[in-house]
Amino acid sequence: MAPKTTALALLALVSLAGPLIERWWTGRVEPLGTFDLADALVSIPLLFWWYHVDKRQCNYEAGPLMNVGIVAVSVLAFPVYFIRSRGWRRGSVATLFAAGFLAFTFALGELGERIGAFFSSW
Repeated sequence: MAPKTTALALLALVSLAGPLIERWWTGRVEPLGTFDLADALVSIPLLFWWYHVDKRQCNYEAGPLMNVGIVAVSVLAFPVYFIRSRGWRRGSVATLFAAGFLAFTFALGELGERIGAFFSSW
């Protein structure tokens, strides 16, 4: 599997497994709780790994501010990165795909919460 695909698959797995484990372990999912912090600490390196591989494939030389932005404010920095590395048209399409993947991870989180609720009711 390609590194970018692996990073995205692992992000999807974290999005599913985090809420599943939290709901099964504690009986509820607490927004901005300890499990969310753990999810973020696992997800951030995966996002940066994907970005690093993509940056290399696009031959894009990002400055330190872009690198920090990807980690600190991904929702704002990724569209900027996509447009700067691909141009307006391809960057806009990449941004739409990224928004779709974000929605997909939210859906996986909801699914994980429901699966966790099912297992905690046993």
